[in-house]
Amino acid sequence: MAKIYPEHLPESVISDPKRQAERKVFETLSKLGSPFVVFYSVAWQARKDGYARDGEADFVIAHPDYGVLVLEVKGGGVAYDATTGQWTTTDRYGESFVIDPVEQAKKSHYILLDKFKDLPEWDSNRFLTIGHVVCFPDVVVDNKPLRLDLSRDIVIDHNGLEKIEEKIQRIFEHYAEKTRRAPLGRDRLAIVESLLARSFKMTTPLGVELDREDKKLIDLTERQFILLNFLASRRRALIAGCAGSGKTMLAVEKAHQLHEQGFNVLLTCFNAALADDLAQRLPEISVLHFHGLCKELAGQAGFAIQSAKSEQEYNEVVLPDMLMKAVDETGPMFDAIIVDEGQDFKETYWIALASLLKEKEGIFYVFYDDNQNLYGGTSSLKGIVDEEPFLLPENCRNTKSIHKVVNAFYSGRSRITCNGPQGRTPELHTYRDSAEMVKGIQSVLNKLINEEHVPIEDVVILTPHAQERSMLKAGSKLGNFSLTSNPPQRRNEIQATTIHRFKGLERKVVILAEIDSKFMYNPEILMYVGSSRARTHLLFFVDQNAPAEIKSQIETACKPIR
Repeated sequence: MAKIYPEHLPESVISDPKRQAERKVFETLSKLGSPFVVFYSVAWQARKDGYARDGEADFVIAHPDYGVLVLEVKGGGVAYDATTGQWTTTDRYGESFVIDPVEQAKKSHYILLDKFKDLPEWDSNRFLTIGHVVCFPDVVVDNKPLRLDLSRDIVIDHNGLEKIEEKIQRIFEHYAEKTRRAPLGRDRLAIVESLLARSFKMTTPLGVELDREDKKLIDLTERQFILLNFLASRRRALIAGCAGSGKTMLAVEKAHQLHEQGFNVLLTCFNAALADDLAQRLPEISVLHFHGLCKELAGQAGFAIQSAKSEQEYNEVVLPDMLMKAVDETGPMFDAIIVDEGQDFKETYWIALASLLKEKEGIFYVFYDDNQNLYGGTSSLKGIVDEEPFLLPENCRNTKSIHKVVNAFYSGRSRITCNGPQGRTPELHTYRDSAEMVKGIQSVLNKLINEEHVPIEDVVILTPHAQERSMLKAGSKLGNFSLTSNPPQRRNEIQATTIHRFKGLERKVVILAEIDSKFMYNPEILMYVGSSRARTHLLFFVDQNAPAEIKSQIETACKPIR
């Protein structure tokens, strides 16, 4: 049997009565023999004449001994009017639509060939048999002459589907005879497969006790695979997902794909620490947190940052205004903007960001989780992205045991799920005063690192309190361990930082400390953000006088430690 991507049609296609023709062709092509490889709904973006262009090939068919075919499907009755130069298709309800199957197939044919040639591993000195095909699954064409650019040899009708493999082979022979090009070859088939059906995975570091949970590869789910196709055919999109649903992973992958396609890309977020992490992953792309972006571009334009009456005015008014002034001076500079942590962006931020796009309808993707809205960001992007958000409801970062805690603090409208391993039950340590808490954390660190051999860089301590109000300040000592607000650089250093600063990041082991009555602003959101940072082990240090509601929510999913 042929290998086909995806293996099963998404429910949105199966349930759509207007896509019956595609379903029929999908089922037929899936019966092709090995080693045929079929790709359904191949969306692309390309630059032509200085502008971004979008398109989609209904099917791409590849065979190592033949070559590549781009197949365009048009269902219903089909007609061509030479007077107007228009193709039309008529559905079973009598409704007609203007189409151009030949131009669509031809455009995808040449765009994909250009994409192949742009790949560094592609051998451009070897010719390739490649062509385009039009499929009319609901009509019988017989041997009627069509148009000069639409030979009967490259049209598949209802009868052609009955003998699809024989028909496909004849089409390949048609193009090989006309062009005298060479077969694809198994080496280039692998390249085509990696380009058109790219999946990726992330593996996390292993610990001695936690390795069974942390060995799990974080693969894109089928829903996320569909999302990448969804993004490829849209210039602007909102992607809403719970913590751990892979939003940042997808944002990184999309930025990388756009960069490879020749677009000048900006990836931005709210959190400076997250921006630093993303910049290390994408050194060839512009990655800056929003306020750093404002300062960077203002400096490039030669502007001094204005003073402000308050930090809030500085962040929400002065810096976005300086960004827009800088753009007025230097001009727009990006083809595509990708925003992570979109829930934290104010309305003024969106207006300033939009001014950076070279084209009015430039590419703009926003990934967000309203349940992590710590800074009162706006929930409306009307005028920038008008479509409804694509939802990612699956938590693929945490174990099921940690997800139970995360879910207790989740207040979104959609239900979130988790398919990770069960994992160990989170621990609840209660304390009477700060001295007892510090002693308890010191004991836990000694056990994790010295007895259980968890790498020190896999552990982070998070607190809801700012450094000046915390007992876990950078430079403090916990026995032989030194606390640092940044990722550890020296032996026996442990990162201890605020939940706010660590938002968007993750660690294998998270210790949530100083859960007391002194933090009252958005405690549920802070607990949701903080607990979701842990991949395989989560520990709470909760003051016995902490708010009863917070304590009870933690207690329901944790194992008390005396």
